[in-house]
Amino acid sequence: MAERPRDVIADLKRERTLFRLFEDSELEVISPYFEPEEHPKGTTLFREGDPGDFVAVIRSGTVEVRKQTEFEGKWVVLAQFGRGSILGELTMFDNRPRSATVLVSEDVELLVLRRDAMEAFLQEHPALGVKLLKGVCRILSLRLRQSAKRLTLIF
Repeated sequence: MAERPRDVIADLKRERTLFRLFEDSELEVISPYFEPEEHPKGTTLFREGDPGDFVAVIRSGTVEVRKQTEFEGKWVVLAQFGRGSILGELTMFDNRPRSATVLVSEDVELLVLRRDAMEAFLQEHPALGVKLLKGVCRILSLRLRQSAKRLTLIF
């Protein structure tokens, strides 16, 4: 990933992602807290039960979110996420282990916000921290609504 995190965030902002609530001038403030990472196809980003210490935004590529069923070796695919999607947000707020396994299904470029960087950002820039948290809450709300809708299709 040759581009600076600020340029990637600005690009993602145009696509109405987590960063859409930020003014262009605020991107300079938030971008130093993110680290770029690349992972090849077939990589496991994290496993269900792992401790969680980061949240990531997908810049490019796709991942598959899986959950182990009660039957050994059997998985349920919960979601497939691509460009602009956020991963790992639950554990950042509840400090519990990862709730699912995330596999890279197509080479992926991420912007990673580690727990300590997020805490520093919230302390140093509380007003912008509220925007970040509102963005994450919006995404969580949409995902919860989608899950409820899927459940009604089962029954």
